[in-house]
This record gives sequence, structure tokens and C-alpha cells, in this order.
Amino acid sequence: MSEETNEPGMVMKFIQDYRFKMLIPELLVVFGVWYLLPESLYSNVYEFLGPLMYICQPLFFMPTGWLVFLTAFTLHGIYPLDNYHEGKIPDLPRAAVIMIGISFLFLPVLVFFQMIGYYMTEMTEFISRNPFWERVESLGDLLFYAGPMFFAGLQMWLLIPVFFLSQSIDGIHKIAHHETSNEKITWIFYFLFPVVIPIFFSPIEILAMAALSIPAFAFYSYIRPYYTYVTAIHTLTFAVLVVVAFILGPNLPLIEIWMPGFRPELPARDLPMWIQW
Repeated sequence: MSEETNEPGMVMKFIQDYRFKMLIPELLVVFGVWYLLPESLYSNVYEFLGPLMYICQPLFFMPTGWLVFLTAFTLHGIYPLDNYHEGKIPDLPRAAVIMIGISFLFLPVLVFFQMIGYYMTEMTEFISRNPFWERVESLGDLLFYAGPMFFAGLQMWLLIPVFFLSQSIDGIHKIAHHETSNEKITWIFYFLFPVVIPIFFSPIEILAMAALSIPAFAFYSYIRPYYTYVTAIHTLTFAVLVVVAFILGPNLPLIEIWMPGFRPELPARDLPMWIQW
């Protein structure tokens, strides 16, 4: 009797080869752009640059927010292309090349920096695995995944909190895979992330992060069961942040106490009556 193998179908193989499971964090970033810059849903956010806007967005007549949404899908062509360059697959995936080309047509400056970020994440393997280059690798994640926040959402104030977020998320990923050269340093950077969050975000924003992230962690545990303890730590971290948001209430974000006006705008500044006291 011949042994049957469960080969994935065409659609599932496409999803696996192009790593579309990673759309979860990427779409959260897209929704973050829409939330922090709602005009991106109906206008070109680069119009203030004059003629330079054509460099940032050749399709000048389309709303930037929707191009960011489409780019989250088309930029996934980088994954099978990278597998080809690393010798993991024998043939050059033409669809991947086309997808990357379309990404550059949508938002060339954003995609350029995202590509730099992606290859920064690969740099550590070729140079050296040590605490410094591991931080550079995590910084590459900031550019690749959170790039739309800066180069389309124009939210430069996010550089500090997202820097610590990228260090923590990528760091705990390294711990799970036993890929870090120094677990103590990596854990320190992880726990700096929840410390930074109340400094920069309002209670409503923290509640929204928890509401979106905890189910995403649960789904990630489902597709990668060996990540269960990692996602459990994330869930506990966000649960603690929610409690902190309730305790500190209207005092958040703390940066507004120390540096009034640091946040360019706080769309969810007003709290529901049941939270205020």
C-alpha cells in the first residue's frame, strides 16, 4: 500500500510560498495609518510636496491609504524571490518579480525603504550574530513592517515606540528559535516595550491594541504551535497594559504631561464616561 502525502492545493501553496500569514501584523499597520491619518483614505497625502509627490506616489490620483493596503499584498513577492536567491527554490518566481514591480509602481519611496529594512534583517546572518547586529536586524523589521506608518502615514513621532516594539517582537522571536547571542539583553529589550507604551499612547489606543493583538496572537499560536509560550507572554503583557491604562486613565499618554503637544493629534483623546474619574 502506497503512503499518501497531503500536499497543499494550489491556493494554499500560493499562501505558503508568499507567506500571506504575515498579513496579520501588516494589515494592523495599514489600519493604523487609516486611524492616525484618516485623510489618506480619500486623498494623496503627498500633495504638500508639490512636484515631488510624483516620486512618492506616481499614481497621484489615487488615495494613498488604499495604495498602502494594496502594497501590503503585492510586496509579499519579496518572500519567494528571497528564497530563490538563497537557493531554496530552483526557479525564479516570475509572479514574485511582477508583484514587487507593482509595489514600486504604487508607492516607490515607501517600498524602497521597506526593501532596505528587509535586507537589514538578513544582514546579521552574513556579518555577525551579536547583540549589536541583532538590534540592527530588529531595526530592519521596523522599516519593513512599520514603514507605512512613517512614509505614508507621516507619523514620525512613532519612531521611538515602534523602535522598542520592533526590538521586543523580533527579540522574543529570536529567543523562541534560539537564535539570539545574548538572551538577557534580548529580554531587557522585550520588557522595555510595555514600559514605553503608556508614555506615547492614550487609554483608548492601548485598549484597541489589546483587542486587535490578542486574537492575532491566538491565531499565530494555531498556525505555529511551538510559539504558544511566546504568544502567551505577549497576551499577558497586553493584559497588564490594559490594567495600567485603566489605572492611569486620562493621564495617558504620559509624554503629553512632560512635553505638551508632542503627539500631533489624538483622535481618541476623549474617554467614555465609564472610564473617566
